[in-house]
Amino acid sequence: MKKITFILLASLVLSSLSGCKKFLNVTPIDNLSGNNYWKSTSDVEAYANGLYSRLRTKFATLSSSPSNATTGNYLFNAADLRCAPAVIQSGVSGMSAFIQNDVRAANNTTYYLPTVFGAINKWKVWYDVIQGANIMVKEVGDMDPAVISEAQRKTYQAEAIFLRNLCYFFMVRLYGDVPYYTEAYNEKPLPRMPQVQVMKNAIADLMAVKGDLPVRYDDQGKNGNRAMRGAAIGLLMHMNQWAASFDKGNEKPYYTATVALAEELATYTQYSLVRPFNVQNNKKLFKGGTNEVLFEFIANVNYGEGFKQLTYSSDFFSHYPLKGEITKTSSNGYYEAEFMKKLFPAGEPDLRRDVWLETYDSGTYAFQLKKYTNTYISGTNFTVYNDDNIVVFRLADMLLLAAEAANKLNEDDKALIYVNQVRDRAGKTPLSSTGETLDYDIYLERTRELFCEGQYYYDLVRTRRILPGETSSTRIAPGRRISPADFNNGAWTWSIDASALTNNPYMTLNNYWR
Repeated sequence: MKKITFILLASLVLSSLSGCKKFLNVTPIDNLSGNNYWKSTSDVEAYANGLYSRLRTKFATLSSSPSNATTGNYLFNAADLRCAPAVIQSGVSGMSAFIQNDVRAANNTTYYLPTVFGAINKWKVWYDVIQGANIMVKEVGDMDPAVISEAQRKTYQAEAIFLRNLCYFFMVRLYGDVPYYTEAYNEKPLPRMPQVQVMKNAIADLMAVKGDLPVRYDDQGKNGNRAMRGAAIGLLMHMNQWAASFDKGNEKPYYTATVALAEELATYTQYSLVRPFNVQNNKKLFKGGTNEVLFEFIANVNYGEGFKQLTYSSDFFSHYPLKGEITKTSSNGYYEAEFMKKLFPAGEPDLRRDVWLETYDSGTYAFQLKKYTNTYISGTNFTVYNDDNIVVFRLADMLLLAAEAANKLNEDDKALIYVNQVRDRAGKTPLSSTGETLDYDIYLERTRELFCEGQYYYDLVRTRRILPGETSSTRIAPGRRISPADFNNGAWTWSIDASALTNNPYMTLNNYWR
């Protein structure tokens, strides 16, 4: 196979990773020989930082002008709003159709939505990072032992393997079946691999190296925003739970693996829930760097960085003094009162309700979400913008996945231990339910705890609560549903941009969204 020279510099932040004529191929950024790079750990650091920076652009767009919402990559926002029991003001064109699962509207140029979710159907950036990670694994493996220790080599290679599997995981949740490869300098056009096999490959790939990642870095600036062992365990737990959902009849090994990973995670005292739960600690949690966060993307306005407004779904559900000018006294949207009352019953204690919500059960635009409250003021109009990080994985999420898996294994005593750790932190009374009732209670707890953190839609799909007619799903709603026939035809997926067909005779698009 022809070797393509590929050199990443941190100063370029992978900006030159443009596509070329062959599928999944990466254009060389200059004519330098590979012999002039990979000469020091500084080279590897620069390369790794470039990969993280490139991947961050797929989760959200940085901007010096946060009010500019063009060319969006708002993955978490989309996951919060798709099929959600939410109402968005009619002036935000296209949102009602999107909430009703009309993903076509996201790609319709007559709608507002292309500026918000329009880049999600383009998967090139994912493969830029995958190809870059594959190259990093190979080139670090070939580096002179005189300039890199064996421990450093293993850690850097494990980081790259984490990144490529993080990409595969998010791509599977978006598109279902995707092309899969781990070769450096790949030039071959590839067909889409069944998503269960992609997850099996990714799980085996990451399991083999997770122990090479540090539990925490000595450099505190890397903790959370570079791959740690906790991040790898969190990703593995999510991949196992997703695979269990789609590998029907073979669920038990995945659930068993999820519980085993949670038990390993519990042995690392470096990871812990942020306590006590109050306004100050909530701000710390979403600003980053705490022991609860396993992986996140950071942007800091003090360094001239900021995520664009619509990175967070809270942009639709907040108003001044958390967002906008002083005249903005109502939100652009709200969650339906019935849904919120089931999540946060007024007669039951819940510190999350007290800290995160204001007029939550009104069913009006007075709804105010106060979960993301790290803010800054910009411009002559003194407009308030968000300054929180994007938290991808955190410990509470993993505890609830472990509870879910343990319940599926009929280990309800263990499931209750996991779920009640989260409830205890929130000031709620412990659960004592069992069986299917406990399964539903755990689902509710995930919906509460991870409210507006980009998990809602994926949990609906994974648990099949997106389907109509199930007792457990009709108890929380109203929500939007997908029929079994449409689900099986891919209505839960995102559309794939036709550019994926270029020079790839093996490629197909998602049937439902053609």
